Amino acid sequence: SLSHLPSFHKTLNEVAHEGIYIEMVQAPPLESVWKFQHQLLESNSPIFYALDHEYTKVVGWCDIAPIEGVRLRHRGTLGMGVLPCYRGQGVGSKLLTAALEKAQHIGLEKIELHVYSSNVQAIGLYKKFGFTQEGYIRSFRKYKGIDFDCVLMSKFL
Repeated sequence: SLSHLPSFHKTLNEVAHEGIYIEMVQAPPLESVWKFQHQLLESNSPIFYALDHEYTKVVGWCDIAPIEGVRLRHRGTLGMGVLPCYRGQGVGSKLLTAALEKAQHIGLEKIELHVYSSNVQAIGLYKKFGFTQEGYIRSFRKYKGIDFDCVLMSKFL
């Protein structure tokens, strides 16, 4: 629900500040994040938050945004992240399971994602869920003088 949005925004910002897992290095303004999340909810798209034990703090997320366009809407783009102290505990697997089930339920046929080649843990998770590599982009991103290569992966539902 959108009541968790401020906490999600903090979590997004924390993962972004790590500079090595997701495309952004800082979360967009809260209003922009609200608009994107609201659009996902309004379109019944997969969007899931993992909460801490007190159910007050978002510790991870997974969403699948359908690609716009009448000839492209069978595809969706996956985005996800988990706070460092919650990684390796199955949070990502639970989020991904829920998002993929919902994606199939709403009629998406193909889920696509970009992941940095250095993010071995995430690549392993995606492979475990049946994602395969479709491509590879060298020097996809440069941050603080470091090149990041990108693996393009997808899964047919």
